[in-house]
Amino acid sequence: MSHPAPNPVPKRPPFGLYGGNVLIAAPRRWDEACFSVSALRAIRSSRPRCTLGVICHVEQLGFWQSVSGINHIITYDDRSTVRSILRAQESSRYSWESAIIWETNMGSECCNALKIKQRLGYSTKDLQKLLTDSVAAPVLAGPIEHRVQFYLLLMSMLNLPTQKPELFFPVDMEVPQAAGSVLVCPESDYGASHEWPLGRWLRTVELLESIGAKIVVAGHEGSRSGLAGSLAARFPQSCQLVKLGPLSQALPVIAAHSLVVAADSSLCHLAAHVGVTTIALFGPNEPAWRRPLGKQHMVVRQKVECSPCFLAKCPLDLRCQNELSFEEVANAIMLKYVCA
Repeated sequence: MSHPAPNPVPKRPPFGLYGGNVLIAAPRRWDEACFSVSALRAIRSSRPRCTLGVICHVEQLGFWQSVSGINHIITYDDRSTVRSILRAQESSRYSWESAIIWETNMGSECCNALKIKQRLGYSTKDLQKLLTDSVAAPVLAGPIEHRVQFYLLLMSMLNLPTQKPELFFPVDMEVPQAAGSVLVCPESDYGASHEWPLGRWLRTVELLESIGAKIVVAGHEGSRSGLAGSLAARFPQSCQLVKLGPLSQALPVIAAHSLVVAADSSLCHLAAHVGVTTIALFGPNEPAWRRPLGKQHMVVRQKVECSPCFLAKCPLDLRCQNELSFEEVANAIMLKYVCA
């Protein structure tokens, strides 16, 4: 009697997260860092006893310190080299066994140089040389999915649950929100094409004055337009001007407000990160893909034939911003200000 052939022995273990000490190379952009937090929480939720670390640019230190469950943070700056970071890690008590790599940056290069045994990520052209285990990057097909799914899909492939509500909770900065305080940020670090005209911001501040809001106008460190200064200068009695930079150190300032009204920018995502209700004014970007995370936030947008173009500088007539009416933004403010 013949017997069925035995199952072949796999040449390598199935794709999975095998290390107990896991280092995550943080994305460099602020919005991407915010979107990746849910994936980090998925690891912590499924591996409560693992040692979880993050390697990030020093500008992001305060941001990652706000996320609970991280055991160790390694930082680098613009002058750092892989060699200098490796020297600094020689005396570290952590021995990293696995790494999650999202993109090519100094952090991911260090994960490779540290010779971490397992380095996981998507098999893109730029990343392939840094990885030991990889899966095909998501292919966009059908309805647009939010960018957070890019990070959660890899966690699903690692058999980690990704549908838990706590993965998406805002962080608690332990800063009380001032009732009626509105942070207005007309500037964007994504480029001039993401900024609404000054005249409509002036009307917006007049509206906030009329409903008794405490108004703080914030300048964005990544913008050169000077919109914040011009706006605050027109309302010297009712508007306080602040410069938010570096952004991770500004988290407590953002968290102290009950509402943020801002151009599409990194600040919108950081406001959502700390749980402040946010109204984001979108232009060249796609809200379904990159809106601030959280159902309480609101995107105001005028869809035009050339959007989304994602360009930092408009080659046409900036119609996505010019056609976004004050009335639409005012309606959003009246709705969210009452709820904030």
